[in-house]
Amino acid sequence: MSTFKNIALLGSTGNLGSRILTALNKAGFTVTAIQRKDSTNTPNGPAHSLKVDLSSESELTRAFANQDVVVSALPMPRLATDKIWMNAAIAAGVKRIVPSEFSTNMDNKLSQKLPIIKDKLEIRAYVEWNSVNNGPFMLPQMWLSGWMGPNPKTKTATFHDGGNAIVGTSTLERIGEGVAASLLPENAEKTKNKAVYVYSAAVSERKIADVISKLLGGVTFEETDLSVEQITKDAFAAYEKDQSTHDMRFYIPFCFGKGYGGDYRDIAMNKELGLKEMSDGELEEMFAGTLRKQGLIQ
Repeated sequence: MSTFKNIALLGSTGNLGSRILTALNKAGFTVTAIQRKDSTNTPNGPAHSLKVDLSSESELTRAFANQDVVVSALPMPRLATDKIWMNAAIAAGVKRIVPSEFSTNMDNKLSQKLPIIKDKLEIRAYVEWNSVNNGPFMLPQMWLSGWMGPNPKTKTATFHDGGNAIVGTSTLERIGEGVAASLLPENAEKTKNKAVYVYSAAVSERKIADVISKLLGGVTFEETDLSVEQITKDAFAAYEKDQSTHDMRFYIPFCFGKGYGGDYRDIAMNKELGLKEMSDGELEEMFAGTLRKQGLIQ
């Protein structure tokens, strides 16, 4: 049985990294927050802060000494830069690397053709690892923007291919719990060199719209229905002209496209890791809290 104790965390003060830090602490790990030399941010929980030059493999190697695991919550991972800290982790004798994936179904052949995960797949091929993937973030402000699903302020809703496709989605807290649980002694062997899928809730755009309609007293949304196939074609056409852009349109097939595996409940490890799915009531209350803050309900 693999036993990990000391965890080095990159990106510990970001929106996601701070939740991962909280979950690692709660699970009993000893965490070292690896930060940029010029960082003025303070980790939001118990952690030894170590500030280093993140472009220096030798400094990172020293920073990773006596660490069992390195977890990265750095945004926009690229092999060209991430291999510096991964090489350092290998040189330091780290037992496990958890790269910054936190994505939807990267093990699906259609999804692997999307440019938005190209760099993450290259990183996967570079080292021994385990990763945590979680679907789109369950951030109410994102799901209530009208980009995918309802906009309660304008009383409009955008659906893709009817809006009934299911996708696994996770709160930032759930992602942190997934990282911590995957490294516990009872789970470490079965998560080695494996993509660990977790979720908070399995939802569709219409399900979210129905929840918001109920909370707003039965409001009817003005609907727009868009073709996932056309959005995907347009995104690839734009990518062929300019491959330097990060086209958000690729997230639509990644989440809702037929055959892309956005509904990954059949491969999720919630049960094995002891992670409960949100009830409909909990989902409703989460969105109600956001609507209250927006002054749309009392």
